[in-house]
Amino acid sequence: MSHPGQPEYFTITSIDQYDGSPTVIGIFDSMRAVSFRLQRMYATCGDEYRVECFHVSNAEAEARELTEQQVNRAKYHMEEKKKEEAVKELAEIKANQEEDEAA
Repeated sequence: MSHPGQPEYFTITSIDQYDGSPTVIGIFDSMRAVSFRLQRMYATCGDEYRVECFHVSNAEAEARELTEQQVNRAKYHMEEKKKEEAVKELAEIKANQEEDEAA
């Protein structure tokens, strides 16, 4: 399991060979179950199937991630505002120096 504490679920998706539209065949709790279903399916030349793995998340984990993201965004915006103010201040200092040199 690549994400400890989060269950993995697998899907089999059939891809239509004419228009490329996907159709989910099923949702499974293990690759073993996926393998058995693939063995049961009637496949012909040109058929395309996609097996994907998904991790189930819960509201508490998503809320924690959202809070962390909002904090990081707020820090980023504050840093960017400070940088903009510093650039503006530097531009004003340079403008004042150029005026003093011209005078």
